[in-house]
Amino acid sequence: MYDINRIHDYVYKEFNIRLDAYKSVQMNRRIENFISKLEFNTTSDFIRECSIDKHLREDFLDLITINVTQFFRNSDIFFRLEELFKKYIPKRDVYRIWSSACSNGSEAYSVAMILENINMPNYEILATDIDKKMLNYAEKAIYTTYDLRNVSSEYIDKYFNFFNDKFKVKDFIRNKIEFIRHDLILDYFPSCFDLILCRNVVIYFTKDEKMKIYNKFYDSLNNNGVVFIGATENIYDYKQIGFNKLGTFFYQKVVK
Repeated sequence: MYDINRIHDYVYKEFNIRLDAYKSVQMNRRIENFISKLEFNTTSDFIRECSIDKHLREDFLDLITINVTQFFRNSDIFFRLEELFKKYIPKRDVYRIWSSACSNGSEAYSVAMILENINMPNYEILATDIDKKMLNYAEKAIYTTYDLRNVSSEYIDKYFNFFNDKFKVKDFIRNKIEFIRHDLILDYFPSCFDLILCRNVVIYFTKDEKMKIYNKFYDSLNNNGVVFIGATENIYDYKQIGFNKLGTFFYQKVVK
């Protein structure tokens, strides 16, 4: 019914996002359902309206960038970061961490709170995402009670200020995180990290793109640095890349 290839071209031209890097069946179905629910008759009608309707454009961008996250997502796994820093990641004057595809920033702030809580305040976090709207949200660092549903009362008291029925991350944490737009498919990867989080993102990409990303993460890590992936993911060819599997969801860089 709709010309998916034309929509892919439009997305690349307007948003600089390569949809061919995503699993085509799932992504194309999401797009077709989105357009169909809005009752556009043709691809041209949809693209034309996207060009003039700011809210439609933003909603469509949210759809294709798949913004799903929360504080301490899969908390039983997430709190293994305490053990990771104590046992496996080498001592550093300053630990460098990259929260890739950070969405609304809750992941980056979760890492910061864990490190503060185990008295390891010598860290800096780069948090990146493809969606500028999400990055702006993350930089404001203001969240609702629902957003904090997985955060303990102890952490809320320590790391948030309450005002106007919402919660704002305290400045001493906020100031250690830098938010920047970054595309895992198209952009250069920064380097010298001790921990990289890439959770529940590459499941949407093709197998070839996944391998490219994991190889780039390997190059971006310091020796013995660790990649932390999502609860539904595996790096099947991790030995080929040069990783050692520390346990489920954690892969450590082995020097080749």
